[in-house]
Amino acid sequence: MKRFLSIILSLLFITGFVFAEEEGDEYDDGYVYEVNGEGDQFIKINLGSIIPLNFSSDGLNRLYSGGVMELGYYRFLNKWLAVGGEMSASYNISVGEKILVMIPFTFGIMYQPTYNDFEFPIFAEIGFSYESWQNMDYFPSLAAKLEAGGFYRINEICSVGLNTSFMWIPQWFKDSQYNKNGLFMTASIGARYHF
Repeated sequence: MKRFLSIILSLLFITGFVFAEEEGDEYDDGYVYEVNGEGDQFIKINLGSIIPLNFSSDGLNRLYSGGVMELGYYRFLNKWLAVGGEMSASYNISVGEKILVMIPFTFGIMYQPTYNDFEFPIFAEIGFSYESWQNMDYFPSLAAKLEAGGFYRINEICSVGLNTSFMWIPQWFKDSQYNKNGLFMTASIGARYHF
């Protein structure tokens, strides 16, 4: 019986060598994995501050910095370009304690160069906005936005980083003396879910 067990164990040991792969003998189908590719998508959420750039420094219409929240969706056309849109909501308070509320909806394109695990998205967007100020509502207003940021890709599905944007929201009236050009800058912290 001992001889039989010895023979079986020896055969099992030898068959392990027969079926073992040699080092470097892995299957290579030529596919190069890209972090972002055609059809990849992401949802982004940004929270931060919105700073008015061109409101008078005196009088009751002077605006203080306020808060902004952005939610967006983008889909990659290739590893560099994506298209999509976003909605944001922001508020600013004036010296006279009046509240300016803006809710722009924008659609645009994103170009994103990458370096290792770092991604640098650049957005150009245009759309429309709803605004409320002193119990008056303005809809639709034009909204245009340029945005840039830097993100660190934690893993395949998550990246975090910082964003800044420049936003132009004009109000045009039949009587041009009442026309206004709202210029704003945002600084925010963002997170993106990639799928």
